[in-house]
Amino acid sequence: MNFVQWIMAFCDLMLSQRSFDLIVAPALADMEFEEAAGRRTALANRAAVVRAAAGALIYEWLRGSGDFFKLALLSGAYFVFPVAVSGSIFKTWSEYLAAALIMVMLALVPVLACFLPSRYPAQSRD
Repeated sequence: MNFVQWIMAFCDLMLSQRSFDLIVAPALADMEFEEAAGRRTALANRAAVVRAAAGALIYEWLRGSGDFFKLALLSGAYFVFPVAVSGSIFKTWSEYLAAALIMVMLALVPVLACFLPSRYPAQSRD
């Protein structure tokens, strides 16, 4: 698997079609042009493409972060409420905080399962 195939596989899994078209595809085109012109090293070209893919990933995360935090807060409150109500059964604060932390972690599992949408491939399979 060469570098371009690796980037395409990453984009298929993690980025939307819009982010790929507007951010990563131009970086790949620039990489091909720069390699043909011999202006920069292959390492510098690949670093630019990786930086573009990382920026697109951060953009994707920031674009949906508000909805993610709303769902996480709702799910966390739902699962931590029984721990908060039954606080008298714990003997120490560390037991109480450990139970609350476990419930918060368990609350994030359905949020992650529901939040991560199915992505359409960034690369056409024609």
